[in-house]
Amino acid sequence: MNNLEPMRHTLSHVLAAAVKELYPDVKLGIGPAIDNGFYYDIDFGKTKISDADLPKIEKKMREIIKRDLKMTKRTTTKAEALEWAKTNQQDYKTELITELPDDDEITFYDLGDVFTDLCKGPHIDSTKDIGTFKLVRVAGAYWRGDEKQPMLTRIYGLAFSTEEELAAYLQQQEEAKKRDHRKLGKELDLFCFSELVGSGLPLFTPRGTILRDLLNDFAQGYRVDRGYQKVCISHIANIELYKTSGHYEKFPEMLQFVSQESGDHLALKPVSCPHHSQIYASSPRSYKDLPIKYLETTMVYRDERKGELGGLSRVRAITQDDSHVFCTEEQVGDIFGELIESAKDLYAKIDMKLKLRLSFRDDKDGYIGTPEMWAKAESAIQAMADKFEMDYFIGVGEAAMYGPKMDFMAVDALGREWQLATVQLDYALPARFKLEYTDVDGSKKTPIMIHCALVGSIERFMSIYLEHTAGWLPMWCAPENVRILTVNDQITDYVQKIATVLDGVVLEDPIPENKLRYSVDDSADSLGRKIKRATAMKIPCVLIVGPKDAEEGIVSVRLRDKEEKVKLPELADYLKRLS
Repeated sequence: MNNLEPMRHTLSHVLAAAVKELYPDVKLGIGPAIDNGFYYDIDFGKTKISDADLPKIEKKMREIIKRDLKMTKRTTTKAEALEWAKTNQQDYKTELITELPDDDEITFYDLGDVFTDLCKGPHIDSTKDIGTFKLVRVAGAYWRGDEKQPMLTRIYGLAFSTEEELAAYLQQQEEAKKRDHRKLGKELDLFCFSELVGSGLPLFTPRGTILRDLLNDFAQGYRVDRGYQKVCISHIANIELYKTSGHYEKFPEMLQFVSQESGDHLALKPVSCPHHSQIYASSPRSYKDLPIKYLETTMVYRDERKGELGGLSRVRAITQDDSHVFCTEEQVGDIFGELIESAKDLYAKIDMKLKLRLSFRDDKDGYIGTPEMWAKAESAIQAMADKFEMDYFIGVGEAAMYGPKMDFMAVDALGREWQLATVQLDYALPARFKLEYTDVDGSKKTPIMIHCALVGSIERFMSIYLEHTAGWLPMWCAPENVRILTVNDQITDYVQKIATVLDGVVLEDPIPENKLRYSVDDSADSLGRKIKRATAMKIPCVLIVGPKDAEEGIVSVRLRDKEEKVKLPELADYLKRLS
């Protein structure tokens, strides 16, 4: 742990102390350190706090910090802690203390002689060691994340070691606002939402659907080339399927219903792997048939709290580029190798760096399979990462319920990390569904199952990719590759010649048979207005055509970073190179 986390945690105490000096009657919730800063949840009673109050609170914090106050740890009994909370009328602290075991040693931290808080730490020694910080916003937060509990006021702050680091982060945040996929989705006419349809259920326009389909073709193309076969499953299933798989307990947000016609207890599928297991189980299998590789792009459904839904980043209808392999233990290495190479190549082509996390289980309940299964699977996953010489770190507690996994963390243009591609090793589900194959000696064996998604949720991937590119999508996946802008209406015949050339252009990389998409803006508007519209839509390539171009048999090409003249006979090859 670096020194930033204790510093940020200390700042949360300074924030609470400042608020208590300014608003003595507040009741305090919790105040942890978080990525890039800290927050504190506070019940202000009838007092309303907004972002406009932050400068006043921040000024008070700086006054407290200048006092060079020591952070002192001390321990008490549960009875003493409860008496403290009662005396100070801190109801939320009382609730937290009440839930602690009676024999636990309870820790407090004193901020000099001005503020005391229930806390495990860690903290820095003194406020003089605090770097730079800034309060940034006020938000609402239910106590303990439960919407049935009171709504508290959450004050967020940023904290870094130096002013330069804080300034760099703020600049990054400003750039992130410009790249917000929700803003770009509207501006580029890619997707929309309807209250009548429901929260978390995006609707994709024609342009957005082109992008969706191309991203899916890109991801699934890697598996088609490796012999994966397409399958198709239903969007609902008998609840017993998910009880057998273990997902019934794992996904409390599963959307369930009882058929009025038949009385069957059904659910919208939260995952597709149990369905694919039943395709495998539909016929006798031999070792000669393995590996069996299924792929499918399909929607799965998860219920979410409305407050957690946001654009395409978190939705209720999730489209996955899913695939499942049923194989022998000897085949696991080759399958993993194919998928690792596919992930590395895919993200290289979209200019995103990859990091690798090995996601292993922790000691908590909720995992399927025996400890021996898990030890074997985790050892196999780590051996794969070593074999392919990949830098990785281990995330304990990040495993799927049925097995460990490799999670590929993509790094975007702003340096943010996103978990996208995943390859998961599963000994548990085949055993739960009693899947088997006949081995070379005639004995019955249980296959191993490998789950893989190269982009994961297509909706989430699209949101990240839009922000990564700032909406300037590359030629191959832009919904509109080319727009022809006419200077006047005297060149109709020449525009037709250009259109004939464009009709024959097929972009082959990174997906095959990707027919060029173009439009013609021959409106009566000025050329300046036409250019402005095309730029606003972030069209990768704009062809400006006037009488002089027609006479010379050329087109004036306008790209994002340059302009040049191209002869009409050379236009097709020129456009193919842009992809």
